[in-house]
Amino acid sequence: MSVPAAAAEAANPAGGVPDAATFSRVDMMVVGRISARCDLNGGGDIDFGELAGGLTARTRVGLDCNVPFDLSFQSARGGLAHVTQPAGEGPYAGTLGYTLDVRVPVVGPRPSTLRGRYESRALTAPKTLNSGEAIAAGSAQIEIRTARPEGEGLLAGRYAETLTITVASRL
Repeated sequence: MSVPAAAAEAANPAGGVPDAATFSRVDMMVVGRISARCDLNGGGDIDFGELAGGLTARTRVGLDCNVPFDLSFQSARGGLAHVTQPAGEGPYAGTLGYTLDVRVPVVGPRPSTLRGRYESRALTAPKTLNSGEAIAAGSAQIEIRTARPEGEGLLAGRYAETLTITVASRL
C-alpha cells in the first residue's frame, strides 16, 4: 500500500523517511553529609543526705551519639569519702562504697540496652562500656546504691565523691 505524497510530507516536513526517536540524558550526583557527634549533658550533684547503707539515687545523663561510642566511668575516691579523713578514725570508716548501675538505650540495627555494673573501688581505674556498632538512642540511666558501712559505722562529717563520665566516638 502506498501513502499519498501529501500525507508523507505532513508526517515528515523535510521529506523522506521519518527519523527514529532521539533523546539526551544528564546524570547529576547529589551528595550530602552528616557530621559525627557524641555529646554528654546533665550530671550535677546528688545529695544522699544522712548517709546509710542501701540508699539509692537515680539520674539521667543526656547522651547524643550518632556514631558508635565508648562510655567510660571513673571514681576519684573509690567511694563516698570523708573530706578530711577518708581512712576513717578508730572503729569508724571514712569511706562508704557504692554500686554504679548504668543502662544506655542503643540502636544498631535493632533496639537494645547496653548495661554495666561497677563497684566504686574498681572505678578508681576507668571502666568502659563499648556500644559495638550501635549508636545512642536516648539518655543513659544511672543508679548509685550505697553499700553497708564497715566497722562501727561512718565517721561523722562531710563525705564527697566525684564520678567522671566520658564519652568518645569510635569513628
